[in-house]
Amino acid sequence: MKNALGNTGLEVSRIGLGTVEIGLAYGLGNKGLPSEQDAITLLKTAVEMGITYFDTARGYGLAEERIRKSEIAKTSNIVIGTKFGQFLKQGPNLRGQDLEKRIREDIDVSRKNLGQEVLQLAQFHNELEDFVNYSEIIEIAEKLKHEQKVLHVGVAIRGEAAALAAIKIGFFETIQLANSIVDQRMTKNVLIKAHEKNIGIINRSVLLKGALTPARARLPETLAKLKENADKAEEIANNIGISLPTLAIRYVLSNPAISTALIGTSTANRIQSALEALQAGPLSEEIIHQLQQLSLTDPVQIDPAQWPKVD
Repeated sequence: MKNALGNTGLEVSRIGLGTVEIGLAYGLGNKGLPSEQDAITLLKTAVEMGITYFDTARGYGLAEERIRKSEIAKTSNIVIGTKFGQFLKQGPNLRGQDLEKRIREDIDVSRKNLGQEVLQLAQFHNELEDFVNYSEIIEIAEKLKHEQKVLHVGVAIRGEAAALAAIKIGFFETIQLANSIVDQRMTKNVLIKAHEKNIGIINRSVLLKGALTPARARLPETLAKLKENADKAEEIANNIGISLPTLAIRYVLSNPAISTALIGTSTANRIQSALEALQAGPLSEEIIHQLQQLSLTDPVQIDPAQWPKVD
């Protein structure tokens, strides 16, 4: 089952694979970085299972290189989206030629790592909630498109202000955002406005770094409210005879605005579970209404970047 990725002309599987876990040791209770061969096997297996969208980034360690070595990009219908500019999190005041130089370095390294002369989708990796002036980013991105180093340009955001500013400009063809049962901050305005403008929506953090899986047992006491609401969601899941991760995936995919929902994993069985959740179809309006009551707004609870270190 595929969706149009906004007005890019690309089609993507409704379940996409997030590749941070094949490039970095990541997630609650992670077991370390998988071997290169295991990562390559996973990528090839995902293609065989029908996954056609793979999301990566310059900041995901070895992920880009492993995608290249898997040779999945040689399959005609595969779409690979990467990201650039994460360095602005450490240097938000970088401007002018220095900014352009760093972005060009990111793009060229990604092109080399992925083995792509032209990146299919390059997303500005905006991790600053107050970064809303995209004028220089767009100017540089337009040059890269003109030079045929980049085909489509999107943005990955944190926070509503950065998202709404990106949507209003009308330049970005896709927007990547966090959205889950416990983090519904983007549903009232951002998802609606992006969908109205036919911007492709890439949904990350469907399972919130494992908080909507049994791994939430590892969450520290300071995240008690998050754990409490995840437990309530599991009760709802149990009442309708499904698992919490399945409920979380079906919740996101019940929203027609979502082009693709990313599952970050290093194991094929989790991809299979996600595909089974997709096949089960949207949730009922009654269940969605119950889940809407579990939304949290405190970033300390729902933004993994603000969580205390979890072993």
